[in-house]
Amino acid sequence: MNGFQGSVRVDKGLFTLFYYIVPYSLAYVFHNDAVYYLFGVVFNSVILCLSIHYLFKSLDLMNFSTKSKFWTVLVLNLFPIHVYYGFGILAETGSFFAVCLFVYFWVKITIGKSYSFADFILLAFSIGMLIGFRPNLFPFVFLFLVYFLILKLENKYKVVFISTLFGILLFLTSAEGRLSATDGDFKKEIFRKQLLWSRFELRDEPFNWLPQHGQDEFVSSDYLNNLLKRRELDSICELQKLDKTAYYIDWVADDILTHPLLTLRQYSLKFFQSQSFIISPLMKSNKSNWIKYGIHFYINSINYVLIFSSIFGVFLLIKIRTYRLLIPFLFLWFWSLLYVFVFHSEQRYMFPMRPVLVFLFAFTINTYCDLKSQVKE
Repeated sequence: MNGFQGSVRVDKGLFTLFYYIVPYSLAYVFHNDAVYYLFGVVFNSVILCLSIHYLFKSLDLMNFSTKSKFWTVLVLNLFPIHVYYGFGILAETGSFFAVCLFVYFWVKITIGKSYSFADFILLAFSIGMLIGFRPNLFPFVFLFLVYFLILKLENKYKVVFISTLFGILLFLTSAEGRLSATDGDFKKEIFRKQLLWSRFELRDEPFNWLPQHGQDEFVSSDYLNNLLKRRELDSICELQKLDKTAYYIDWVADDILTHPLLTLRQYSLKFFQSQSFIISPLMKSNKSNWIKYGIHFYINSINYVLIFSSIFGVFLLIKIRTYRLLIPFLFLWFWSLLYVFVFHSEQRYMFPMRPVLVFLFAFTINTYCDLKSQVKE
């Protein structure tokens, strides 16, 4: 490939590679990094527009009012974090698109408005694509699959969905094996690092929510203590010839049991840390605190209106017993939170939940508008 020699290591979601093949195959003839970036951003912009299109088609399927759609558009534009992520050559835009597709096809199938085989194929594709972008969400597939199998649907639709999903997962597994020189030891090492770092996140510095990499003056004592503990555990395992992964798991489990209140405090703070947006370059800049905290107060005020309205939407769906629609959304939210609790906590790991939050927000607003109109009558 263009004179490249060496091995390729795939340590992120493999679908990201296939995703960016589309714009890069067009930009290849220019052999220019700036053009590659430009084509990537333009492609992300197109995908984001398509994502919002499908998200609002799901609102149409639910017959949400124009007023609820207006407030949904307003919230999306007052804090367009999806647009921000679209300017990076990352997996976030792809995962956003995958969940928007999932929401649309799940709503269509759930409310039973003339669905077809194609809808189940695309539902499976959306889930396979999501896992391809965000492998950490793989347990969500298992939860959803078990739930899907117990639903009252014709067997022909179940067969189509399951065979499509397994075909996609098999393809991704096979492609990774052929493309990547990554071995099991590397993945175990990543697992250990994430697991151990979680025990030190927000431990001594509970309000230092900046992303940590240990390469500047903003590094937290928690991150440094995590590195010291990693070296300590590695040296013990090497000296006693122990399995590192098993030893790390035992140490983390013992630390959780030994410090239950600390763990509860960490998880409580991680909920807010993982849902909050911190602009690292701004916080590390020489700008005044008024600018730094003013901007963060604004974006996170909008963000938490969306989050708490979504939580209220969950209670509304439970109240009207719309479990079939709601449960998969709860599965996705539950595992996303569990992951940031047990492993590394970062907002981008919660970003795939965004379309679900937008849908639940719209449901809350629509319910409020309906109740208000009923009172007037």
